[in-house]
Amino acid sequence: MPSVSTKIPKKTVRIESDEYLIRTLTTDDASDRWAGWMSDPEVIHMLNAAPLKMTRSDIINYIKNFDQRSDLLLGIFEKRKGMHIGFFTINADYKLSQGVVNLLIGDPAYRHQGVLSVVRRQFAEYFFETIGLKTMMATALKRNQIILDTLLKAGWILNRTLNQHVKSHSDGTMLDLCLLSLSRDTWRQRNKAAKSRPGT
Repeated sequence: MPSVSTKIPKKTVRIESDEYLIRTLTTDDASDRWAGWMSDPEVIHMLNAAPLKMTRSDIINYIKNFDQRSDLLLGIFEKRKGMHIGFFTINADYKLSQGVVNLLIGDPAYRHQGVLSVVRRQFAEYFFETIGLKTMMATALKRNQIILDTLLKAGWILNRTLNQHVKSHSDGTMLDLCLLSLSRDTWRQRNKAAKSRPGT
């Protein structure tokens, strides 16, 4: 019997804010510049990843892992320059009406510049209203205080902290992992309140 996701057509995504464009990534978007993000020391620290010496061919293979049905890969582009600066992934479980979201700002010039704060409303609207999922989930290392503060300020709930759950690739210490979620009802309430404020 076909799975739920195979009955769903492939998604071609295009989400715009004033400054950024989020769209479906294809193999034509693969680049050596993107490959270089995966050996960047800050990215390695944020993701607790092993250093990877990747090539454009590796990125092409990575992109092919996403069926754009239940596993979506969406690029973030700076609109004025048309420059690829990062990406979202969504792993959707349509049966449970939930999805796990990951974000990486790969270009160093755009890290810590509030990109997520700019695009999160449009991204959440796509997730909750267009795809129609009810719960957005994410994980973050406890040491990534900037991303945790951003999510909690946006209405996410810290459901649980798994103490000493992940082994550090850099020194072998055990790191705490935070499990977070945002419900569609909470997002709708906050979005409605934001739209009702003067100047929004």
